[in-house]
Amino acid sequence: MGRKFKSVSELQRNLKMDILNSIKDKISEACIEVVRKNINERVYKAYIPQGESSYDRTYELLDSVVVGNFKLGTKYAQFEIFMDSSKINPYITAEGEWNKHASFDPIDESEMIPLWIEEGTNGGLWDRDGAHYMEESSIQLDDSLYKTLARELKRNGWEVKIV
Repeated sequence: MGRKFKSVSELQRNLKMDILNSIKDKISEACIEVVRKNINERVYKAYIPQGESSYDRTYELLDSVVVGNFKLGTKYAQFEIFMDSSKINPYITAEGEWNKHASFDPIDESEMIPLWIEEGTNGGLWDRDGAHYMEESSIQLDDSLYKTLARELKRNGWEVKIV
């Protein structure tokens, strides 16, 4: 048996809150999981530091995945998946070792790490192709987010039909 409401505006209010809560909870969780999976596969597993130029990874890119800036209108739901570069720290090492997330000068380059890993770099000391982890995540999420939302709304007692 479905939920009962005293007015259309009460129904709209409840539906809007359930949609927003589903996005902030399960959909955000699903987005973070997909982006982290793609970072692991396309960044960390794609290159294993070895030899003279080897370094210890911080794995801070994984921890920088954020879902936020939620907006819900009468006909749309919007949010952003982004990399919070403030969660990526520069590490200045001893002479003769590579700095992490910093240049030789040493200048903090940590805010650029997500972009450089996504799109790649050239013309520097460590050129690399882009990993395109966010691009791949976007493609994967495009096929699944509406199903996740439908599942969550059903769990909250709404009758949802995917057309």
